[in-house]
Amino acid sequence: DILAAARVATSGNLANKTSTAGVFDADDITLTAVTGDPFESLVIYDNTPATEATKDLIAFLDTATGLPLTPNGGDVTIQWDAGASRIFKL
Repeated sequence: DILAAARVATSGNLANKTSTAGVFDADDITLTAVTGDPFESLVIYDNTPATEATKDLIAFLDTATGLPLTPNGGDVTIQWDAGASRIFKL
């Protein structure tokens, strides 16, 4: 559970998702005009269910280049790993 007040920015859906041999990937995303508190993690969840309580966690990433990040009102591009791990690897 992540309280709404603790959410610094929310992106749209991940585009061009793939999952091959336990490796999950998608297009990079850009968050526009990000302001607010510093953040230490990226959360990927299933936004399909209608209620907050039923949105399943897919990944919680708290170790990545650029984290923690302090927003300055500019855009933030999240560029997934181009190596073997991509977003994550099981």
